[in-house]
Amino acid sequence: MSESQQNPIPPITPDGREFVGRSQEMDLLRSALAEAKDGRGQVVMLTGEPGIGKTRTAQELARHAEAQGARLLWGWCYEGEGAPPYWPWVVPIQSYVRHTAPDSLRAQLGPGMADIAGLVPEIAEKLGDVPPPTPVAPEQARFRLFDAVTSFLKRAAADEPILLVLDDIHWADEPSLLLLQFLARQIDDSRLMIVLTSREAEAAGSPAVTETLAQLSRLPAFRRHVLSGLAIGDVRRFFQVEAGQDPDADLVQSLHAHTEGNPFFLAEVIRLMASQGGTGEDGAGALGLPQGVRDVIGQRLRRLSDQCNTALTTASVVGREFDFRMLGIVMEDVSETELLALVDEALEAHLIEEAPGQGDRYVFPHALVQQTLLESLSSSRKVRLHARIGEVLETLYGGQPENHAAELAHHFSEAAPVLGTDKMVRYALMAGEKALAAFAHEEAMGYFTQGLEAKKITVDDDSPALDAETAALLFGAGQAQASTLRRGAAHNLTRAFDYYSGVGDAVKAVEVAEFPMAPGVGRLRVTGLISRALELLPPDTLEAARLLSRYGWALGQEVGDYDKAMAALNQALAIAQEQGDQVLEMSTRANSAEVNFFNLRHQEVLDDGPKMRELGRQVENPQAEVAYRISAIMAAYALGQKEDFDRLLDSSVELAAETRDQTLLTGTLFVNSALAFTKGQWSLV
Repeated sequence: MSESQQNPIPPITPDGREFVGRSQEMDLLRSALAEAKDGRGQVVMLTGEPGIGKTRTAQELARHAEAQGARLLWGWCYEGEGAPPYWPWVVPIQSYVRHTAPDSLRAQLGPGMADIAGLVPEIAEKLGDVPPPTPVAPEQARFRLFDAVTSFLKRAAADEPILLVLDDIHWADEPSLLLLQFLARQIDDSRLMIVLTSREAEAAGSPAVTETLAQLSRLPAFRRHVLSGLAIGDVRRFFQVEAGQDPDADLVQSLHAHTEGNPFFLAEVIRLMASQGGTGEDGAGALGLPQGVRDVIGQRLRRLSDQCNTALTTASVVGREFDFRMLGIVMEDVSETELLALVDEALEAHLIEEAPGQGDRYVFPHALVQQTLLESLSSSRKVRLHARIGEVLETLYGGQPENHAAELAHHFSEAAPVLGTDKMVRYALMAGEKALAAFAHEEAMGYFTQGLEAKKITVDDDSPALDAETAALLFGAGQAQASTLRRGAAHNLTRAFDYYSGVGDAVKAVEVAEFPMAPGVGRLRVTGLISRALELLPPDTLEAARLLSRYGWALGQEVGDYDKAMAALNQALAIAQEQGDQVLEMSTRANSAEVNFFNLRHQEVLDDGPKMRELGRQVENPQAEVAYRISAIMAAYALGQKEDFDRLLDSSVELAAETRDQTLLTGTLFVNSALAFTKGQWSLV
């Protein structure tokens, strides 16, 4: 999916016709919206079978919400592969950015602006230069992104109530679902209402979606509504609205029995009847109602010209949305005039719709239409269409394939039987690296694994990397594993390091060694990796000092060799002071404090206090300052130096919160709570 295919409103906009049925559900939804407007945030799920009207019901609520003065944001999930990470969130945030004044937007984004701008580049385009976020460990970076998005939406909703619809979450990527869980836990006191739509069967078949629903169900603000078929009276009214005439009782009974009141099935049957001239009293008997929704879609497709069917099947391989220009390039034997006529034929048959406000873009009105078309293709035809579409997209995207890597990886993966795996691996690597940059670690792992398997290597075996591409895939896999605290991270980082050091690529080897794995991950292998990387660097350089600082910390934390740890840290400190790098000096002193504390060298920890305060006044390194404070507070308490730990405690939580680093904030809160407990200050625990 192209990242330019950003639809800020529902992919199918109703044409103003009457919304039939669902009176009870709409009453409940309107009541939930009123609660949210009053500052009691709500999360509501609409679930049911395909075609039951989940999206249409959400659209009806959206119309009501806008009439009540709420802001509508609409995100939707893309079926299958090819969508960028966090796609259902990117779309509504982009919409908000485009339609909000710069001053208001800047205030609402707050301190998390840089993190969100990494996900939504339009922020930087609108507000000018956005400074890069402060580097933190990858697992903390994702927490910071989630916190930034949550705080932004809550601030925006404080200015104007927001209805956020996330459509088809049964197709959501795992990082998007994790962000949903994070946000949903914190909206109780906001003017934000989240509406989710999901198919029951597909949701039950996805472990990630099942886990998300289990987490949401524990929240007081969560409600789940299962949509069932329309009642027989509503079927009658539905027919009147769709066909423009009053059906007899037998026809209504027959339609209700065959479709079980499924609105999409009903609409398709009525259109098929109309195309055959059979919406009158004997229409049902003359037609012989299809037994399933795919049957009726198939019958309607068969009434189109062969050329129109070819165009639609080609478009279905592109995705739920498709672009006229691209379709024309893929169907190179069809002239533009002929293709316009075929598109008009499909529009008239209501098998595609124009994507609102997007020029020559079209959308299948329901995923079932696209799925039916895909199922009509032979495997060999589908593979070749994916190959052709991938090649066309490469040309269209020109010099910026990285922005569309997931889409290209999808098409070239499907085309591998005819094109081989070279392009698939190239774009899988690119898509994985882009997912890592967006802290979508699970998505990234999927791409890296896909690329490695194409090279006959797995993340679990001991096969060495034989080329730079494989090494990059292993490096990516190791980063994704470390960021989600999965086993195997050090193993794959080492495999990547072995390749780079073997070919003399010191820059990449050091980059691997510098990756900040969490304490305990890999244990002895982390120190070994850094030790080998140090051999590749000239001594007495800042690059060597940064590695030495981390090496000393790792020796102290993971190996327990105090003497060697302090020797490395002192060497790093000497280089930092000689080179005048006060930021590195602060980080190294913070690492030394942690090693000293865990070796019960409490006074040594406190001895660094005056120098840390002096450095803190001269340079910005809040992460190092907070990390030092955590060690110093515990050291002061262990020595019984009440004045010292009271002074260190003062504003420590506020400072830790400013870093937006989950590990540091958690450590600070733990220390504060533990000390409050020992002093009997129960309200602070």
